[in-house]
Amino acid sequence: MTSRAESRNPLRIAVIGAGEWARQYHLPALAVLAKESAVEIAGIWNRTVETADRVARQYSIRRVYRAFEDLLADEHLDCFAVLVNSNVLMEVIGKLLVRGLPIFTEKPPGSTYQEALMLADRVKVPNVVAFNRRYMPINRRFKQLADGIAGAYFAECRFYRNERLYDRFVRETGVHGINYMEYVCGPIRAVRTETGRIAANGSDYWISSVIFESGSRGILKFFPCCGSSVERYEVHGQKTSIYLHCPQSYTSDHPGRIEIHEKGGLLSAHHDDEEGGPLVSMGIIDEYRDFIRAAGDRSSTESNFHNAANTMRVAEAIEAGASLGTWQ
Repeated sequence: MTSRAESRNPLRIAVIGAGEWARQYHLPALAVLAKESAVEIAGIWNRTVETADRVARQYSIRRVYRAFEDLLADEHLDCFAVLVNSNVLMEVIGKLLVRGLPIFTEKPPGSTYQEALMLADRVKVPNVVAFNRRYMPINRRFKQLADGIAGAYFAECRFYRNERLYDRFVRETGVHGINYMEYVCGPIRAVRTETGRIAANGSDYWISSVIFESGSRGILKFFPCCGSSVERYEVHGQKTSIYLHCPQSYTSDHPGRIEIHEKGGLLSAHHDDEEGGPLVSMGIIDEYRDFIRAAGDRSSTESNFHNAANTMRVAEAIEAGASLGTWQ
């Protein structure tokens, strides 16, 4: 009997949520993959039906679910793409689990660490949590270089934004920096945070010292209100240091680049050619490719509820200014 992984049949996916981020990135990425016959956007549900109707016409989606129960009852589906606000993610996924189908979802994995932990425990089907930094080609190259540094002992993340003044900045946005640092350096086991406040507008910022399970150390800085809009990552060894200027949307580092320094001088620099456009350079296409592969062969993925739970634990502690773990 031929499995779906071995067949050429497209994966029939239902999209749940048609907000701005879904319309700007996810649906265009799925449309690219549909042209390759990797997926078929089989249906869409959105809280506002008029928006779902408009999106369905734009992408030739054959079915708009008028009620969530209609989606759950559709026996022709192979998987779900859940693109809803984190406040309702737990509720939505709880309903979907009765189908036993693979689940792709936007980050963060729930609105709290407790929700993330519960989802990590409950979701047994193949899944992807869309921490797209893990899938950006230049970011993956940076991890390969970091893995090759002998005796790496320190890493740094600078996650800066200009006038991003909203609640839960670390849990909703800065969480990307935490998750990518765990991808590069391994899980974070201890955290202590210094919080500050800008007198002019009352916005908070956070500077966190961390210890990874490997014993190496690092620092994570989250400034939602400063003159820069950048994501910068560093890993240091005794003889080699590497620097990533991440070309993420909302940042000024385009094209992105990696610098390798050895023995006090610049050894080489690599620039992101952004081939394939933003859907590729931002990792959106590759996170769906990972999901499609896992849905076909029921294997694990690069970013999932299991490895995202600790990221949420760290993000929640940092935002609260609380300490985690034993500092040694």
